[in-house]
Amino acid sequence: MEQFVDIHTHHHPSPDTLSLSNYRLGVDIAMPCAPFSAGIHPWDANKIADCEDALNVLERIDCVAIGEIGLDFACSVDRTLQQTLFERQLAIASRRNLPIIIHNVKATAEVLATLALYPIPAVIFHGFIGSKELLGQIVARGFYVSFGFGALRSPRTIEALVACPATALLLESDTTGEPILALYNEVARLRQTSHQQLATETYSNYTKIFNK
Repeated sequence: MEQFVDIHTHHHPSPDTLSLSNYRLGVDIAMPCAPFSAGIHPWDANKIADCEDALNVLERIDCVAIGEIGLDFACSVDRTLQQTLFERQLAIASRRNLPIIIHNVKATAEVLATLALYPIPAVIFHGFIGSKELLGQIVARGFYVSFGFGALRSPRTIEALVACPATALLLESDTTGEPILALYNEVARLRQTSHQQLATETYSNYTKIFNK
């Protein structure tokens, strides 16, 4: 039976799905079910009372990935602070040899330039919204791209979704709480394949990322 992978969710994972829950350091109170990712979200960079303490937690917390981390140039958080925390978390991911989940809004050039400075085993751009050309810049570096329900509302992102190589493709429910199978069914229709084949492809990518 195929495994449906939800690579990034902020909700309680479905028992019939292989889900990676997200834990926002300094914001979320309850620790999610394993497996999970953890990191300081760029939106939270100026909210956390003690970033040093949060970074120390990130050094030892039992997460399987660091994230979501990155840069968001559409929000009001100071860009220098975002960049500093992004780099420090990349350094932790590099030391711990953990994959990362990237939050990227209007900062692709800066994110890609920063990623080039750190050896990271796998990079996932989550919640991708953008053109086929932007997708090409990301996958050309060997990175993975995850699409959520929001991608279905953007014609240019649908074009990128259809064009995305199967070896780079992942899907996510993110904050929606919607069943991931509904996304698999719609993406399979758009890519003119079956949801079983799509599940096989995303599960293969999951196993490569986490050496399963």
